[in-house]
Amino acid sequence: MKRIIAIALSAALFLAAAPAALAQEQQEPDMETVINNQIDNLTRTFSLDEVQVFFLDSILTHNFNAMMVEMQEARKVGASNADTYQGVSDKWMDATDIALEKIMTKEQWAKYMKSSYGKEKKRRDKRIAERGGISKSLTGTESGEAPKRR
Repeated sequence: MKRIIAIALSAALFLAAAPAALAQEQQEPDMETVINNQIDNLTRTFSLDEVQVFFLDSILTHNFNAMMVEMQEARKVGASNADTYQGVSDKWMDATDIALEKIMTKEQWAKYMKSSYGKEKKRRDKRIAERGGISKSLTGTESGEAPKRR
């Protein structure tokens, strides 16, 4: 079960910061440290300004904590299928991408989509499409569709 959570954590934070933290002690990483490392990486890679960094911090903190709550709820009801946890991770990563697209310039978003982050987003979008969208149980909506882009 801890391995499933660790996999979801690393996916949730773009597979960039979590592996190093997990390798150190094989424990769940300190969330603040992981989030701060991810903010630093995204800031450097995409030349984010101070306002974008402020929003990024809020987005990552909110989405990661919400994802962890859903993971814990799934564990409480006895979910043992890795697809369940992958679905939760995909839901929150999609929400993060939607928010990032809104705060980034067109040039930054284009660079994001050409990077490893964009490649992971495309793989996630394919998984979501194969499942027929994000399930109702994950979104809490009647349609069961992934969050809408504005």
